[in-house]
Amino acid sequence: MPKASPSARKTAPEISIGVVGLGMGRHHCGEIVQVPGLKVATLCDVNAERLAAGEKDFGVKGYAEYERLLADPKVDLVVLATPHDTHCPLAVQGLQAGKHVIVEKVMCTSVAEADRMIAARNKSGKMLTVYQNRRWDADYVGVRQVVESGLIGDWFQVESFVGGYGPQGGWRADKEHGGGHFYDWGAHLFDQALLWGGAGAQVTGAFAHTQYRVWNQTVESHAHAAIRFDNGLLWINELSGITRIGRPRWRILGEKGSLEKGGFDANERIKVVTELAGTVAEAYVECAKPTWLSFYRNIAAHLLEGEHLAVQPEECRRAVAAICAAIRSAETGRVEASEVP
Repeated sequence: MPKASPSARKTAPEISIGVVGLGMGRHHCGEIVQVPGLKVATLCDVNAERLAAGEKDFGVKGYAEYERLLADPKVDLVVLATPHDTHCPLAVQGLQAGKHVIVEKVMCTSVAEADRMIAARNKSGKMLTVYQNRRWDADYVGVRQVVESGLIGDWFQVESFVGGYGPQGGWRADKEHGGGHFYDWGAHLFDQALLWGGAGAQVTGAFAHTQYRVWNQTVESHAHAAIRFDNGLLWINELSGITRIGRPRWRILGEKGSLEKGGFDANERIKVVTELAGTVAEAYVECAKPTWLSFYRNIAAHLLEGEHLAVQPEECRRAVAAICAAIRSAETGRVEASEVP
């Protein structure tokens, strides 16, 4: 049987991606190039030096203007790795141009912005999602597996911590750009809280306090937020840039036992103290070892094969509502409601 000519051979479908913002955008490029079915087609950055470096490193030509990228018919999807306050307008603009859109976390800085983004998604019929890659962190997946195994019994309190000693950098130190701990690392911690602890439950209130010390920035240097769910679970997120002695990444209390996970390291086991067959026992459980590539693998499978989208914007909208409630609580000193219709 004669071989088909090169021009007659079918090529596998591929999603062409334009990456906007070559700070975190370089990280996205590094993941995209590892996933079959996706390719970096072009780049965009207002900084000429960053754009030139990206063009050289990833072997594509780029644009200084977002509008020119959106006008490129080869681009199917745009990744927005830009300051938090730009996520909503740039995402809406991309959807209106007929592109699928991925925004870096946090989705946006208000529920009203989330509603605008989802409305634009609905009108365009295109995909909208948020890069909540830490849903695939080893520590998060590992402690979730331990709790859901029933090893510590009914769980009622979670303490989730990320911190160190140092200021926020770049635009993340500017409140006007949506900087600060709540919108930065908090975007991950609140997402985990609402996705897991709040699955099937409603938030009854959020209480938070913040500190503005040491770094003389317009954003908080320390933040502590407690979220109460109507299933009785209390979830505490602490984020700090002024702690020289940290806390465990996770401490979870259950009726039978407790667990502790010190850090992010996938090779560090989870410590569990619980009751087994009437005896209190201490055990160390190996962590799962997921990969952040799961996010982009899901994007390829969703767009090319119709697989369910792993990170739904409606989920991220709910987390934005909780973050905003915590910020309001820190300002008013009261418990604030966060649930949204």
